[in-house]
Amino acid sequence: MALFNIQYRSAALDKNTPIVVVIPEAAPAEDIPTLYLLHGMHGNHADWTRKSSIERYAQDRGIAVVMPDGENSFYHDMVFGEKYFTYVADELVAYTRKIFRLSHKREKTFIAGLSMGGYGAFRLALMRPHQYAAAASLSGCVDMATRIMNTIWDDRVTLAQSIWGLDYKNAVHDSDSDLFYLIKNWPADAPRPRLYSACGTEDSLYEDNIVFRDFMAEHPEFEYSFTSAPGKHNFAFWDTWICPAMDYMLGEHIK
Repeated sequence: MALFNIQYRSAALDKNTPIVVVIPEAAPAEDIPTLYLLHGMHGNHADWTRKSSIERYAQDRGIAVVMPDGENSFYHDMVFGEKYFTYVADELVAYTRKIFRLSHKREKTFIAGLSMGGYGAFRLALMRPHQYAAAASLSGCVDMATRIMNTIWDDRVTLAQSIWGLDYKNAVHDSDSDLFYLIKNWPADAPRPRLYSACGTEDSLYEDNIVFRDFMAEHPEFEYSFTSAPGKHNFAFWDTWICPAMDYMLGEHIK
């Protein structure tokens, strides 16, 4: 198992940014299947390696895992801030493919995340369907339009405004920040990424995930799987369910 801690100058972000990359010994020399794995709000690029067994899970499956830092951007090109969508969707993929000989094939490229990163993973996959074959959201903030309307942001108003603009409460619904909007307005000629989500029944985002599950039932043209189980918004849950998520994305579907 090789673990790389990288600092490089991002053109999209116009600053140095860290990445953690896991390359398992079982991976092929070329065309390595790759999972881009995103952290949650108030987390960072090191969360998954510090708080889960992602290295062992990657080794077992022969898949590379790339973990960038998205700060608290919700993986958007922020109205007043850095371009984290452009960074993760375009620059990060191109850079890591070049440096580590990762696969350029859609069928071998996946994206997943927890909480903020679960939302980011689904949005990135839906916005770049020719790049990602599948995406997974663990305890994801999947109903962003409702969440941003109902959340008391308090001292985080500045953050919301930085991401979505001064009129942030009206900026998400029926926009490309809204997962429901992206799915309802799917281009006829675009491939559909397979989607997997899991959420704990004691999680504050559980009801949002149920709403999204019911919405996806109305769109059977998408391959979608949802799992609920006892659990809270923590790494005890995410460390358990990243394995089924990885197996689903790799094609070993949960029955």
